[in-house]
Amino acid sequence: MATDRELEVWLSEKENAMVEDIAALVEIPSISGESEGSAPYGRACREVLLKILEIGSRWGFSCRSFEDKCAVIQYGTGTKTIGIWGHLDVVPEGTGWLYPPFSCSREGDILIGRGVQDNKGPVVACMYAMGYLKEKGMVPRVTFLQILGCREEVDMEDVVSYLNENPAPDMSFVTDCAFPVCYGEKGICRVEFASEKLEGNMILSGGNAVNSIPAYAKAELRLLGGRKKEIWAEGISGHAAFPQGAQNALGILAEKIYSEDKNLSVLSEKERAVLEFLDKACADGFGRELNIDCADEFSGALTASGTVVRMEEERAVLDMDIRYPITAKAEKILEQLGRTAGEYGFSIRSFKDDPPSYVDKNTPFVTCLTNAYEEIVKDGKKPYVMGGGTYARKIPNAVGFGPGLQSDWEKAGLPKGHGSCHSADEAQSLSSLKTAVRIYVKALQNLNEL
Repeated sequence: MATDRELEVWLSEKENAMVEDIAALVEIPSISGESEGSAPYGRACREVLLKILEIGSRWGFSCRSFEDKCAVIQYGTGTKTIGIWGHLDVVPEGTGWLYPPFSCSREGDILIGRGVQDNKGPVVACMYAMGYLKEKGMVPRVTFLQILGCREEVDMEDVVSYLNENPAPDMSFVTDCAFPVCYGEKGICRVEFASEKLEGNMILSGGNAVNSIPAYAKAELRLLGGRKKEIWAEGISGHAAFPQGAQNALGILAEKIYSEDKNLSVLSEKERAVLEFLDKACADGFGRELNIDCADEFSGALTASGTVVRMEEERAVLDMDIRYPITAKAEKILEQLGRTAGEYGFSIRSFKDDPPSYVDKNTPFVTCLTNAYEEIVKDGKKPYVMGGGTYARKIPNAVGFGPGLQSDWEKAGLPKGHGSCHSADEAQSLSSLKTAVRIYVKALQNLNEL
């Protein structure tokens, strides 16, 4: 097999091509939506699947589309199958970008654009690892199946549909994660609260995705004499599963309205109660004010953020994202939420639970991946459990295994709150992607011998 030095030379030669392939995917605004004609998740999602199949075909892999829901790229024909899962849909761009969201901008080592980190960049990195091994003459004893969906950010129906029609791989990893190995994922609850009917003195709006902490929110207050007053709030966006460092614009908005109304006195008691609940639901990101905070030694603390607010038929409606530890019980969380919400005139209109997933971290499969990471990076990091939700929770015997994410993008010249996977100016280090290629090469070699 090729030497490490050969891989370094190859990566240097292929760097521009890899950036161009990532850019070709980022330029397609593949926000998963309603069906359009024969495209189940919209034309942009079908377009991005066709593009990745084109890229895979250039490497000489066997490529096919599964019902325009997933792209399937095959390397090898062995009886044992290794699934390599990723997604090509993205969250909406939101607001506040300094760079074009659907263009892959490059500033030195940093790529910027919606999807460079979540998950188009890592998808391409893993494909290049397969391409390298193929170029160097490796004929796998196993079958590697890179399966790339377009519904991950919504409901993962793409993966469920695929597994209903196709056998699950013997073992799988998902590139939508941070190295070394994520062997478990917290449970995910999505809750929709609705207030009592209000008097119509305020209109609230903010947020665009239930799993994204919003950076902007606004309200319109209706004053005496038919006048109106707009109130805007600005926070720091982030992924709802990782609220550290984010500042929820909905909570900031609630405080600003409450402060303004001390002088204006236009809100009713019911409307002020709505603001109090909004503040509690969007305050710290860990559910303390809602009395649902908890933690365990495997997965750390529960996270909880109100992320989208809107008005429906004179009611305030709030969507909340909750990630709970693998040992916690969703039923108890729901019970406590109902009690707290009721104190402020809210009721739970819908509650959707996606239970935790967990794989024994001592299996040969997890050890194989961990060893590949350690051989390249040599930092002693151990497998872990996280709050993010990936395809791994829908797939038998699956773990997360993907490029680590830089947490301080200010050092890369981006403002605070920019650079994260669901934020404005989503960014990814090209060096990190090249390191991912090295790790994936080693991991695929190890898995081929497992």
